[in-house]
Amino acid sequence: MSRVVLVHCEGYEGEGLMNALRRAVNEVGGMSNFVKPGDRVLLKPNLLCAREPERCVTTHPEVVRGVARLVVEAGGTPFIGDSPAVEQFGRVIAKTGMRDMARQEGLEIGELTEPVVASLPGNAVFKRLEIASPALAADVIINLPKLKTHCQMLMTLGVKNLFGTIVALRKAEWHYMAGTDRDTFATLLLDVYLTVRPALTILDGIWGMEGRGPANGRPRHLKVIAAAVDAVALDISMCHLLNVPLGQFPLYRAAHSRGIGETDIGNIIFVGDAPETFDIRKFQVPSLDALGVLPGIFDRLSKRFLISKPIPDEDFCTGCGECAQICWPGAIRVEDKKAIIEYDRCIRCYCCQEVCPHNAIQFKKGLLVRLLNLFNR
Repeated sequence: MSRVVLVHCEGYEGEGLMNALRRAVNEVGGMSNFVKPGDRVLLKPNLLCAREPERCVTTHPEVVRGVARLVVEAGGTPFIGDSPAVEQFGRVIAKTGMRDMARQEGLEIGELTEPVVASLPGNAVFKRLEIASPALAADVIINLPKLKTHCQMLMTLGVKNLFGTIVALRKAEWHYMAGTDRDTFATLLLDVYLTVRPALTILDGIWGMEGRGPANGRPRHLKVIAAAVDAVALDISMCHLLNVPLGQFPLYRAAHSRGIGETDIGNIIFVGDAPETFDIRKFQVPSLDALGVLPGIFDRLSKRFLISKPIPDEDFCTGCGECAQICWPGAIRVEDKKAIIEYDRCIRCYCCQEVCPHNAIQFKKGLLVRLLNLFNR
């Protein structure tokens, strides 16, 4: 059995947010249950890229502020850290409002750098992981994800947020090594989760994102703060709350098959506000291709004809080059201020869509996803 806390919260202003955060943390035992006097505590928000808080791409700075104050009350020393995929860390924290908030609160904020080989748990699948040393050196990690959809992994919630402890462009390397098999990538995310071992996960779902996340979806007012020790149970609970089919969620499939966390919604105890009090209807998740259904010998064929491919939209592309920077197999180049993709080299990881600041990467649906959409009408 795992406990997941759900708390109604209308917005980020005033005492309402602080009261909601305090209530959520108290329902799992209070901050002193996780933080001892003198502990150095990493607050790990989602700082994917440089977007204003209103875009709902990143964890709201007021949520981070509130959690930091609770850590200080418990006697800990909080610091904020993440590793954005491409953009400079200084630009990201400025645009997201995180830098100003940290200065106001006197908080240390820094990029997660200096990858070191981590000591892996016995049930890890991958044999080698390099994690940012500040994350491994922290006495406590508090995970502060944003509730968002994800065009490749369906949802990005508690477990996936910890992928930010992988340093910068090494994320793209892992995308490449995991290929286009979402279950393999979900297995990697679980290994990161088991290695980093956050003490507590607190989800910012006051305003979330639906549609073409994680960077170009639509803001949605969901009015929820969630908290749990078991980040897998929290992620499963959010899918339950949003009516997201678990069978389509790669993280659920990987966690269920490996027995990591609580994946049975019937074994999750909800405290705080009951799930049925959150009236969230028709939450829009992206359509995913069915990847990994053919033997490897057919990989070239499946990528060419069956699987959706990223298409630069010339009306929106500015030639900024961020897609080319993140593309580990080197399938993207910029010519005449427009992105060009070499599809024979493209592994369909869709990192380009994830980091594009101009929503200029669209998808041409492959045969598989078109058939799935047809049969699910």
